[in-house]
Amino acid sequence: MNRAKFLRSLGIGGPGGLLLASGSPTRKARFVVMPEQLDNPVFHYARIGAMKKARELGVEIIWSAPVSNDEAEQAELLRRFIAQKVDGIAVSCTNPEILSGPINDAVAAGIPVTTWDSDSPNSKRKAFYGLDDYKAGEIIAREVGELIGGRGKVAVLSGVPDATNLVSRVKGVTDYMTKHFAEVKILPTVYCQDDVDRAVQAVESTLRSNPDLAGWAMVGGWPLFSAAGLNSVDPAKTKVVAVDPLKEVWPWIEQGKLQVGVGQKAFDWGGKSVELLWRLHRGEPITEAKDGWFVDSGVDLVVLDPKTFAHPERYTSLADYKKMFESRLKGGK
Repeated sequence: MNRAKFLRSLGIGGPGGLLLASGSPTRKARFVVMPEQLDNPVFHYARIGAMKKARELGVEIIWSAPVSNDEAEQAELLRRFIAQKVDGIAVSCTNPEILSGPINDAVAAGIPVTTWDSDSPNSKRKAFYGLDDYKAGEIIAREVGELIGGRGKVAVLSGVPDATNLVSRVKGVTDYMTKHFAEVKILPTVYCQDDVDRAVQAVESTLRSNPDLAGWAMVGGWPLFSAAGLNSVDPAKTKVVAVDPLKEVWPWIEQGKLQVGVGQKAFDWGGKSVELLWRLHRGEPITEAKDGWFVDSGVDLVVLDPKTFAHPERYTSLADYKKMFESRLKGGK
């Protein structure tokens, strides 16, 4: 990696990373909040949540990550921040095993570390905030299976093969489908490497190879962030359930091409992570953590109209979800 690119990722000399301050000239706690990469649109909302919580607590955050998916660069960034003696690190892990070393080094140096969205379970991180990913995979499978009447071909779209969160979601999908929908044929998982354009190409090529495809189980929302994302999908033939029904994705729901969006708590990835680091920095326990480490974010199931489903109580209407989302964008709760 060249020097200019690396300095940008640290927030020095460019937009690759940003120091977000509370505005006070006195020394504040400095926390690093690190997504897997900067060019994945879903992480934009985590940054908004982190900024808001930083203002509330009077702390500084450094928002930094590789521009695109690069596990070695992410590990090197962590080591640089350890050397800077920051007061805490919250990281979404591209590769859990590669990052376990730097995470353990940070903890050994007295820097509390939490993970969010994608965990490093074998590391010494203090807490993980995010989905029960296996359960989320089961929910995706249930929704797809019910939408297609329990029969037909189902394709699974994932991102990076080694990401802990995605591995668990895919396993949840395949296990649940195998157990509950005997007449469903699950195609081999397609990986897009967390790249939007590759995801769109994967959707198009899979549909060309399988014109009778009944459903898509997308454990992330990558193609939905492209204007061409689901253009190749005929909703009369193929049903789609995908994670991340964020603002950019709403038109797909309105057009009827995305039947169910599995909403992660994207704003809270940042906000809750800053709160957890603040509490650990002050020596306070994470009382809500299950088994001493897992803080479950839960999910929202977003659909155009819950009344069109057999179990409307499961779902949040897109209209209601929009109200909540816009409130968070404006700094509301």
